[in-house]
Amino acid sequence: MLFRALRSATVFFIFVPGAAPLCRADYLDDTGYRVLAAELGTGLPTGQGVTVTQVEAPESEAGAYAAEAGSGTFTAVHPFLSGVSLTAKSGASAFSGHAFAVAAHFFGRNRDTTFGRAGFCPGITVADAYRVGDEDESDAGSWLGDAFLAPGSAPPLTEIRAVQNHSWISGDPTSARADAHKALLRRFDFAIRRDGFLAVTGVNNGSNTIVPSLMVSGYNQLSVGVSSGNHSRGGVSALMDGGGRQKPEIVAPLDYTSFSTALVSSAGAFLRQTAETQGPDARLPQTLKAVLLAGATKEEFPGWTRTPEKPLDPVYGAGELHLGHSWHILTGGEQPANAATPVPDQAWSVVVPAAGQTQDFTLTVPPGETGLVFSAMAVWNRIVADSNPGSGFTASVTQLADCTLLLERLSPDGKASAVVDRSISSIENLEHVHQRNLPSGHYRLRLSLVTGTGVPVALAWRLHRGAHRPQVSLGRAAGQDILVFAGLVMGQRYLIQRSETLADWGTVHDFTAGDAGFTWPVAIAEGRTFYRLAAADADVVAAVPE
Repeated sequence: MLFRALRSATVFFIFVPGAAPLCRADYLDDTGYRVLAAELGTGLPTGQGVTVTQVEAPESEAGAYAAEAGSGTFTAVHPFLSGVSLTAKSGASAFSGHAFAVAAHFFGRNRDTTFGRAGFCPGITVADAYRVGDEDESDAGSWLGDAFLAPGSAPPLTEIRAVQNHSWISGDPTSARADAHKALLRRFDFAIRRDGFLAVTGVNNGSNTIVPSLMVSGYNQLSVGVSSGNHSRGGVSALMDGGGRQKPEIVAPLDYTSFSTALVSSAGAFLRQTAETQGPDARLPQTLKAVLLAGATKEEFPGWTRTPEKPLDPVYGAGELHLGHSWHILTGGEQPANAATPVPDQAWSVVVPAAGQTQDFTLTVPPGETGLVFSAMAVWNRIVADSNPGSGFTASVTQLADCTLLLERLSPDGKASAVVDRSISSIENLEHVHQRNLPSGHYRLRLSLVTGTGVPVALAWRLHRGAHRPQVSLGRAAGQDILVFAGLVMGQRYLIQRSETLADWGTVHDFTAGDAGFTWPVAIAEGRTFYRLAAADADVVAAVPE
């Protein structure tokens, strides 16, 4: 098993200290960072102005938990962290190698993968560090206890930082600790929603491990695995609230979940800098989460799959982190629902659906083009309130809102629709639709609230379009010409047209593609004859002479 027990029997690293990481050489390429850097030049975000928190399990009996040794607030001196103002929030700390490696991926200065430990945010200058400590609330200085999450009977302390990273896990869920863990997770969800910070948590290493309870099994954080799939699986334990929910929700191309988690946190801080210019809705944790998940790619995972009832893949979640896609979604801007005109191909929205109403967004794949990839994600928070404010803290859990997300293809007049994809999970606080090779036409992304209280729902989407150019070949057999078409889009209506002059064209066959290929025999004509293939609502996309 790829973790080491610490002083507390219930808290673990999610990286083997001292093990040599075997990262892909160009994970900054894999995540789209370098292409984005070339595109933006000096306008590339660096995390400047974004402040962050790093929560770590102690690395030794001495309680080392910080990326550099120190107490109070001090300035880091290692070249990878040079100039960062670190505050040790859980008392004096010796140097922690694990915390240093996580910090370097999260907010380090290095962006060269040949040296290892590279991240996206060399502009971050302020970071708080906490020690997880024991689950016992009497453990002084523990993030789980009096330092933040459970300070006696009071509510969690206020988080003033924008992104909170958790590269640690608890042990396997047990019935003996179930109530205590559920209480801590409810506090976590309460704090995230109250304070508006993006919380990123890692699952355990090893494909034979089950999903931990702390802190991965909450609702409002973003959970991370590794692109190799060598991490916890099987869904949230039935001992926790919402058993069966998928974790992780996203993966990143590093070899240990500690570092993949830190890289996703770095991506969150990168986007948060841009979000500061987009308005308050862009800064919401559910917006950043939706943007990160909608930007994730599936091409790396041939077996990636989902169903309407289970919107995420059981191993890879929404797919692999792609900072480039996510940045373009965020900068596409917030779009109003139910607008008369189509929305941009990459954008987002925050809506508060009411029961019986729909929030609609129209997108278009123009004639002669294909929707190569369409990905949309809806994310909302679980509502945990304090039912005893001012006199302690009593968690009150509101029924989880149940939303659905549909992708529909509209008729040319917009009066009829056909469902292309749907996401209708009843236990997740997210929905996801994903399609490839959409035929040209008009589409509607529809968000609906089935049951529960209306809450702000962040919806993010990306549509990548490309020219639709099927291949056409002509053969002859049994006294007939044989037209063979390849590279067709399933569901697209096509016209086979014929001309003798290349000026006047007549349709000789009309069909809807059931797969990528189609063969059509035609009687041999005298003289020179031309055939072409056109989408029913498109210009000519291919032609061959006889």
